[in-house]
Amino acid sequence: MGQGVCASMNLKDLIKTSKLTKIKFETVDVDNSDIGGGIYRMYNNSDEIIYVGKSQDLHRRIHQHIGKDTNTAYFMDEVKGIEWTTERDPVFQNLLEAIFIAYHRPKYNDEVKDAEKNR
Repeated sequence: MGQGVCASMNLKDLIKTSKLTKIKFETVDVDNSDIGGGIYRMYNNSDEIIYVGKSQDLHRRIHQHIGKDTNTAYFMDEVKGIEWTTERDPVFQNLLEAIFIAYHRPKYNDEVKDAEKNR
């Protein structure tokens, strides 16, 4: 399985929904240890995005989620698919993660859970 591709973007491009929809996500191949850094999205059976994350080492981070000793273990049984896209720049990783969390409002991201509590 090939690596995901995220073309280099400037900040103005990041806030355009049309640019976000062009980011190519690929299904995670947990045996591919050469993924690098980027963002990932977890889906449930209804194809809803239930978690968005980022990491400098996607392979390691996804294995942490799959393992038993993780702070996300309480919802991992609900995860039916994971996809990722690479992005080397940690600033863009943070921006993309925040944008996708705001856009999809995944129920297991702390930012969304905290916002719901404060309503």
